Amino acid sequence: ACLPLSAQAVDLENGERIARSCALCHGQYGQGTPGPISPRLAGMPQGYLIKQLEHYQSGERKNDRMYILASLSRLSEDDIDDVSAYFASLNLDKVGLPNHVPLWPGDIEEGEELYNDDCKSCHRKNGMGRSRKGVPALALQYSQYLFTQLKMFQWRKRVHDDDPEDGTFDDYTDPQLE
Repeated sequence: ACLPLSAQAVDLENGERIARSCALCHGQYGQGTPGPISPRLAGMPQGYLIKQLEHYQSGERKNDRMYILASLSRLSEDDIDDVSAYFASLNLDKVGLPNHVPLWPGDIEEGEELYNDDCKSCHRKNGMGRSRKGVPALALQYSQYLFTQLKMFQWRKRVHDDDPEDGTFDDYTDPQLE
C-alpha cells in the first residue's frame, strides 16, 4: 500500500511474458549484445523504457525488425508499463551475469573530457543516469551501440533530450564519438 500507484498497477509476470519476445535480440535477462543494434535494457529507468517503446509504436523511432519481432502494434499501454517495469527491475548481478562491457577503440582521456563537458550533468559522473528523471545509464551500454545512437542524434534520426533542435553532438567527429 505504500508503493506509488504506478508501481501497484504493473504486472511483472505479464512484463516477463512480453519480454520473451525481446530476448532474441536483447538477451534472456535484457543484457543486450555487443554491437550496434541491441542495447542493454536490464536496469534501465522504467520511464525511459516506456517513452522509447511509445516512440517505436508511433513511428517516431524506427526499427522494423524490432517492431515486428516484439509485436509492438499489439502492445497495450498496460503491456508497455508492465514490460518496462520488468526490465527496470532486473539486476544482472543477481542473475549471475557479468556487468563487464568490452572497450571499443578510442581515446579514453578525450572521451572523459567530452563526457564531462556534455553528458555528465544529466547522465551523472558515474554514467549511471538518473532513473527518477528517466535519464538512461550509459555506463553499462555497449560502445558500438552508443556510437550508433550518437550518430542517429547527429543525423536527426533520434531526438536527444526531448529537444529536436538539440545540437550537442553536431560538431563531434567520428573519432570523438568513439
